[in-house]
Amino acid sequence: MINANEWLDEKIPKNQRAQATHLYIYRQCQSGHTTYSNSCNNCNNRNQNNHVNPPQYHFYNTLLEGELDLSDFVNLQYLYVFGSGRGQDQQQKVTSLKIDKCNNLVNLYFCYPPASNITIGEDKQLITDHNVHKSQVEQLISVIRNIKGLNLDDLKSAAKKIEEENLEQQVSVIKRKLNEDYKLWLDILLETQQEFLQNDSAFARKQLEKVKNRLSNVLTAEEIQELLGKKVEINELESQLNNLKIQEQQQQ
Repeated sequence: MINANEWLDEKIPKNQRAQATHLYIYRQCQSGHTTYSNSCNNCNNRNQNNHVNPPQYHFYNTLLEGELDLSDFVNLQYLYVFGSGRGQDQQQKVTSLKIDKCNNLVNLYFCYPPASNITIGEDKQLITDHNVHKSQVEQLISVIRNIKGLNLDDLKSAAKKIEEENLEQQVSVIKRKLNEDYKLWLDILLETQQEFLQNDSAFARKQLEKVKNRLSNVLTAEEIQELLGKKVEINELESQLNNLKIQEQQQQ
């Protein structure tokens, strides 16, 4: 694990940061290993230049902690930070994110961050496996400003609505580049993911992998995982809302 800002200074000189539009940071190696493999060229960092293609940057085998200051990345549009699981040695440990000057940022995605809050500027919010768009950030800020008049049920309902709108918008964008056959497969992906989340059966898991493999012909692994991550978040919020309703009924 390495201090995020020290890592950034080593990887991207300050005079090159204004050119960057995409920044992807992965816990696993480019071959997908989450733990070190001696026989893997990527685990051993033998392919030093396979992740740098300005203005897009992809970094693998990277586990960061502390503050990540992106103030110099004034043209950054996409920021993705991936852990590889829920284990302490798999999660990214970024706790503070400075993006105040990233006015062009339209996609912000964290997968498996720490359980503690990530500080963004002066506002704190927990980022867990979902994409944050500018319009949705504005909605979230509106909710936060009125937090005193809201209960936990209201907050979770608002968060669930934002996630559902987010997913619907992204699916619509992706479908524009797909033919009718793959549009159907995309719908099947989301339906199968929902079935898997509800039943966690071996059959649903197997079907989900088949659909993912089929869609890999037209979508990247990141795009597929992003959609599935949103379904996980929506399902979790739905479960929390149901539990809150049950608790309220029991207290009456």
